[in-house]
Amino acid sequence: MAISSIWYERNKFVFDGVTSQPANIVEAIKSRCREYTKVMKKQGMASKVNVDGSFYSQNGNAACGGIFRDNLGRFVKDFACNLGSYSIMHVELWGIIKGLQIAIDNGYNRIVIESDSMMAINFIKEEYPRHRPCFPLLDDINVLSRRLAYVAWKHILHEANNVVDILARKGQNLPFGHQIFYSSI
Repeated sequence: MAISSIWYERNKFVFDGVTSQPANIVEAIKSRCREYTKVMKKQGMASKVNVDGSFYSQNGNAACGGIFRDNLGRFVKDFACNLGSYSIMHVELWGIIKGLQIAIDNGYNRIVIESDSMMAINFIKEEYPRHRPCFPLLDDINVLSRRLAYVAWKHILHEANNVVDILARKGQNLPFGHQIFYSSI
């Protein structure tokens, strides 16, 4: 049932007093919403990936986490990863790498990556010397991001990244490697 059909049913009720089944109209609206979402994905609306890192100085362990949202801001999936022993900058960059890998594996072609690490975002956007310790990770980010049609890098405040901060800390208690959690919706 097209949107025009919904209006047709409404007008039949208003002007002619003929009632339709409300459940049928609601299902038609839901169907159109699903169709609209599919079209928006095909047109390349960007998904959002928030990432963060966690470093525990008492044991030297590092972890990262991230959350994927669709172009309407709805939860899609999240991840957490125990990385072992790394510096905090390495951890922030690993969060971005894991986010890019998951985006590629799941067919996301346009993404906006948000991180509360201004330094990590600046390292990605600017030329970084090859002899620096983070260069291999930045090179991986560059290679992965070229596999996507569109990647935007955005710095956000730590307060706006609380959910991902919790996921990154959760990664501290996971076995090595990453875990992906999906929406049950």
